[in-house]
Amino acid sequence: MQLMPKPAPGFDDPLGLLRACHERILGHCDTLERLVSHLRQHGADQDAQLAAARILRYFQVGAPLHHEDEERDLFPALRAHSAFPAIQHRTLENLMAQHRELDKLWIQLEAALQSISAGAPADLTAQSYVALTRAHIAVEEREIFPLAERYLDAAALIALSHAMRARRQT
Repeated sequence: MQLMPKPAPGFDDPLGLLRACHERILGHCDTLERLVSHLRQHGADQDAQLAAARILRYFQVGAPLHHEDEERDLFPALRAHSAFPAIQHRTLENLMAQHRELDKLWIQLEAALQSISAGAPADLTAQSYVALTRAHIAVEEREIFPLAERYLDAAALIALSHAMRARRQT
């Protein structure tokens, strides 16, 4: 029996850290969906304001760092590996294109969340953002991360870890 929750992975486990980030992103997506429903019933009350503020904080800081971790370090490390399947190069390109699409969708979502966090009514439409986020994460978890576990050696994982840590210290 485990009394305490398992601690979150640290920089010594960069793939675990990326997976934990996915879990947080999905949790915020769940909150977004609940917030849409909550707003219909209660408007931008205190609960809605707090939820919107938490979502904003995460997606304004954590999500962009996560995308950088993948695009600047994880994906290039995979591409550089001689055994990385050629067909998966297209998957990486699609994932990066999805990052750009998520950035565009976020701009609209961010404005509504800022209004809600300030207590003002706003039309929160999160369905497209949430659906694309979930699909995107599913591909990374199902296809890319298992390949990273297979192909990235200790040196590559250490380099990924150092880059992720440095990105968060600036």
